[in-house]
Amino acid sequence: MKKVLFVIIVIVFLCICLFKDYKSRIKDVQIVSRCPPTVYLQPCNNFKETEAKKLVIPISKVLKEITDLDLIIEVLPSKILSDSLKNESNTRYRADKIIHSYPDNPHDAVILLTHDDISCSRAGKKDWGVLGFAIRPKHVCIASDFRLKDKNRDFWKVAIHELVHSFFNLPHCTNNDSSCIMQDARGHADLSHKKHLCASCKLKCHI
Repeated sequence: MKKVLFVIIVIVFLCICLFKDYKSRIKDVQIVSRCPPTVYLQPCNNFKETEAKKLVIPISKVLKEITDLDLIIEVLPSKILSDSLKNESNTRYRADKIIHSYPDNPHDAVILLTHDDISCSRAGKKDWGVLGFAIRPKHVCIASDFRLKDKNRDFWKVAIHELVHSFFNLPHCTNNDSSCIMQDARGHADLSHKKHLCASCKLKCHI
């Protein structure tokens, strides 16, 4: 009787081990099949799809430097933002409302693109105008060129800045490198001095 019980215990133990190994293998297969992630560019309101497509090359270049992967970047059809996402005075959109209204995907990333003015609560101000906004670690962020001094030259920097916040869950750069895209803009609309991600920020980015 004791021998039979011992055999049963051994069989059960082996079954549990095999099941755990199977689950682990399935999980690994799922991870491989889902990589690399897709970065979706979502034009909003009068931001055109053709304008969004111009951002694909500079964003791809930076992401390649960060991850060493050829991430997929897709431009989605333009989306109209509801007036309910505006501030109390109905003068500009609340960035936090927009992000919360958009479904989050834990695997992929979405950059909402707009020409409209956007704001959030910051530095003790209830309605502070911003270039972009992200809620870490939600994989959705928003970038606006409304306040930019040079939209054609610098908008991709805003998009990358917010993407790194949201998708890679990084804070602002803490290094003394004014050329790093992850430096806090501190309300400045001229981003001409920002050129790249510094070596420290690149190392902190991972998928």
